[in-house]
This record gives sequence, C-alpha cells and structure tokens, in this order.
Amino acid sequence: MSENHRESFSKSVSRQIRRSRRPVTILFTDVENSTGHWDECGDLDGRLMIDLHNRLISPVVKRYRGRIIKHIGDSIMASFKSPRNALRASIGIQQILEKRREEDKFFQLRVRIGIHTGKALVEDSDIYGDAVNVAARVQDLAKGNEIYLSAATASVVKKEAFTLEKAGSFIPKGKQEEVTLYRCQWQKYPSLISGIKQNVFMQTVKRQKFEFSIYSLASIAILYFLFVKYLRYLLADKELLALLTLKLQLILDARIAIPGVLGFLALAGVFLAIRTRTIPHLSLSVLKGGFGFAIGFLLFFVSAHYLHHILGPDWNKTVHESSHLFVEVLEKNVGLHRKPAETSPVILKVPEGTVLLLADVAKRRKITWNKVLVGKGEYAWIPRVVPAKIGVPRKRLSIANKFYLRYRDLGALIAGVIGFFWGVINFRIRPT
Repeated sequence: MSENHRESFSKSVSRQIRRSRRPVTILFTDVENSTGHWDECGDLDGRLMIDLHNRLISPVVKRYRGRIIKHIGDSIMASFKSPRNALRASIGIQQILEKRREEDKFFQLRVRIGIHTGKALVEDSDIYGDAVNVAARVQDLAKGNEIYLSAATASVVKKEAFTLEKAGSFIPKGKQEEVTLYRCQWQKYPSLISGIKQNVFMQTVKRQKFEFSIYSLASIAILYFLFVKYLRYLLADKELLALLTLKLQLILDARIAIPGVLGFLALAGVFLAIRTRTIPHLSLSVLKGGFGFAIGFLLFFVSAHYLHHILGPDWNKTVHESSHLFVEVLEKNVGLHRKPAETSPVILKVPEGTVLLLADVAKRRKITWNKVLVGKGEYAWIPRVVPAKIGVPRKRLSIANKFYLRYRDLGALIAGVIGFFWGVINFRIRPT
C-alpha cells in the first residue's frame, strides 16, 4: 500500500470513528466480595451465582430501555440513551436484589453500581472512550448496595426526586479535573420493579444467536422436505384430507416456493435472533432436536441412496403402499380441464410438483386423461401426454403412481428420531 493510500485509508477510518462518537450513559454493576464467595462455595456455586445475578438484572435493564453491552466476570456493562432511565434501572436492580434476599435467606448477593454520562464511541457490539473508563471508576468507589453517579449524570436528573447526596470526588486517571460523586438513596424511592420477574430464560449471546438461526433453518427445511417427500402422500391417501393437501401444495409448491419461503423464514429467524434478548430453554432444545433430526435423517437417507448396492435389495422392499393412485404434475402451470378434451375450459391451473388424487382414466383421440379430485365432489381432467404438433414437441404433463414407503425411508426416519433425541438431550445452557 502506497503512502497516499495508507493516509487516505487512515482518514476514512478516522471519519468513521468520529461519526460513532455520541452522548451515552454507561452503567456498571459489580458483585461485592465475589472472590470470597467463589473461595468459600467453589467454582460451581460461584458460576451459578453469576448466572442468577445476570438473570435478575437483565429484565430490569431491558425494562428501562438499556442495552447490555458485555458481561465482564461478575460485572455487567450497560448503556442508556437517557440518564434518567439509567438511574431508574440502577434503583430497580437494587430493589430486585433486595426482594430476592428477603425471599431467600441463602441469597446474600450485594451489588455496587456506578453511572456516568459522556461522549463515547458507540459501535454495534461495544462502546469505547472516557465515558466507559469514568463509569468503571465510579463503580469501583461504591460499596455493596450503593449507587454512585457522576456529576455529569446528576446534572441532568432531578436530584431531589432521586434523593441524591454528595459522596466525595476523585480525579480520573490521566485527567486534571475532579469528578464529583453523588450517592442515590434508592431505599427511599418507590418500587420500580412491579411486574418484573426473574428471567427464567437463557440469555443469548452472539454464538447462541447464530446457533438459533442454524437450528431454525435446519428444522424448517427438514419439515418441508418431509411434507414434500412423505406427508402430502399420506394425507392425500385419505379422501377427506386430499383437498387440504392440495391447498397446501398450491401454497407451498416444492420447486417454486422453497427458495422464497425458506429464505424469508431464515431472514425472519436471523432478525428474531438479533432482536431477541432471551430465548426459552425448551424452544432451543427442541430446535436443536430438529437440527439433530435433519442431520440423522439426511446422513442415512443419502447413504442408503448412494450405497444401495452395498446395503442390499432388502432396503428397497416396501413397508407401506398407498391405497390410491396419485397424479403428479410434471410441467409448470398446467391447466386442469372440466372435461377430457383440449377444447374444454380450464377450471384450475396447478404448479409443477402438485400431487392429485386419481379418480378415473379416459382416452380421447389418442390422449389419455387422468380424472383428479379438485374440490368437494368436484373433479377435473389432466392429460398424461400431449402429442407432438407442428413446431411443438411431444410433452408429458403428468404421471400416475402409487406412494411406497420403503425400508430405507423407514431407516432414515428412525435415524432422524434418534438424531432428534440426541439434539434435545445434548443441548446445554451456557450461563452468561
């Protein structure tokens, strides 16, 4: 890279960084004497304590429009656009911890909180700058059950309403001006935790959100595959369900809708994963089960398909045979006629891949027609093959077949079920 290009690149990065600099209120929490708790109770109880701390505090931060930036050991760093909301969240955190201590005599966790307002570099996943450093220092000076805030934050909130009192001052590292500290007498403030409950859901982090998206996509894809490969035939084999199956196929055409539907659902899943702060444990375990089903099913299905000569002919034997014949549409946008004649009016057009229940067969002028069910007591006709005409080649529009469930299909389904239970059983919460 030339000197000019390097300088241009550096200026571009500098401009981008400057654009991310904006006013923000930073809140830090820290568990008092957490080291002593870890030493006394051991690693497992210490880790459970931190997870409980996070699940108690996170709903309060969310209630007051805060964003948890990161977990740092037994500390939480959160950001707020409004200093008032940051202070309300701090009071709510102390109140919900006090409530928990009153309900559980074994819960003695106490937290100190520091708040500071200033300009910082606000990025998607982190925040940098003096505002963060000062907020961390303010939190360090507080004690358990205390809320400290800097003068910069106190100046934009009503000190009387929040019962603020001066608590000293300090000089931040690398600075010359003192920062005045205020202590919030949160015990005198009305309850801010009405309706807030301990978060029983798992907190999502980036890796968990990515897994959520993968599990969702795999589960949706395998469900659609099972519908196209098996379920629509099993449903259509029952005359009462045949019409419902037809409607589903018209909506979910295998060759047209799969990219659109799965693409939309994948984007929706990614959006929800990004926006959702918490996900129920059961939902993720079931989704991982769906992922396990997809892996198990496809591994067996593909192996049986390509290694049938090794597995032997028994895997191609039939387990279940449909009671009816089905007509599968082989071309795009095929018209179904009222009568078995090319001049008969078209009453419905169906996409390629549609499966219809066969009711009768008729031959008219060298064309074989399949009579298919399209409505309650309503039938239509579709040709099997359209003869060649001048300038138009011979074209097969439909084919009539039975549905067969073979041992290799059954084996794949069993492998999928095993994969499902593997996914559910092996899913583990990673506490935050």
